[in-house]
Amino acid sequence: MLPIESLLAFTLIYTIDSVTPGPAVAMVTVRGATMGVRRTAPFITGLVVGDLFLFGIAVAGLIALAAALGPLFFIIKWVGVCYLIYLAYQMWHAGPITMPSEQQKGEGLRSFSIATLLPLGNPKAVGFYIALLPTVLDVSTLTLIAYFELAAIVVVIWGASLFGYAAAASRAGELLKKPKAQKALNRCSACTMLGVAGTIAVRE
Repeated sequence: MLPIESLLAFTLIYTIDSVTPGPAVAMVTVRGATMGVRRTAPFITGLVVGDLFLFGIAVAGLIALAAALGPLFFIIKWVGVCYLIYLAYQMWHAGPITMPSEQQKGEGLRSFSIATLLPLGNPKAVGFYIALLPTVLDVSTLTLIAYFELAAIVVVIWGASLFGYAAAASRAGELLKKPKAQKALNRCSACTMLGVAGTIAVRE
């Protein structure tokens, strides 16, 4: 079982990344506004499953890398800190996401299948996990139980974030599309991410 501080640090950083608007959030928002939460649920489920698959790939790669590098693996931590700072910079300067108004096709099993494949076309997601995990825990000692703990956090946070956007869009579809609202959220997320990166950097 992972230390509570490691779980909290992972949860905080992953939450910041999840609530920041991006392509997946844009698609879910459009579907929530045009189709409602219930009909958007299979699409959200597919996105979560696809992201969970990428998380597994990242964990497997890090464990192999830790075994290969041995004592030099601490370098990966500082690479991760730099990556978090880079993410904060991107969030601060990110422009508003353009959300199409037309309803997208695909429901039920088809919608789930399409959404499951979408994350696989985004290798940056694997890079995010590879950068994040060494900053909050010792990957070389990661157990199967610890993996499931982190995977559960991924499912809960990412799923809750997407369902939250879908629900908000179905009630007030235009609010989340406003550039000023997106800009404010991006900059608040950037400041928080930068603070987390600094905290991790000074930890032993």
